[in-house]
Amino acid sequence: MRMMIRYESGLTVEGVLLAANSRQMRVAIAAQGDTIELIRGDSSWCTDRGETVEIEALMAIPGTDVSHFCAGVSPRTDVAGRGFTGY
Repeated sequence: MRMMIRYESGLTVEGVLLAANSRQMRVAIAAQGDTIELIRGDSSWCTDRGETVEIEALMAIPGTDVSHFCAGVSPRTDVAGRGFTGY
């Protein structure tokens, strides 16, 4: 998947998601020579240096199967509903 990542400084970069699970993501950024690792904290994604980032967009790359992606990374819509058991 292609993705847009916004750093705390306001810098937005485009990357390609290489691997992901509910706690970590490995992303290749075109402007960098190496991949970055994003780690899921309590309520946000952070770089391995501790800088909070926001995932602004996820876009499927044509020809790739992303049907199981959301189950692997626990999207917000899945997580948000778990605490609302009384409604």
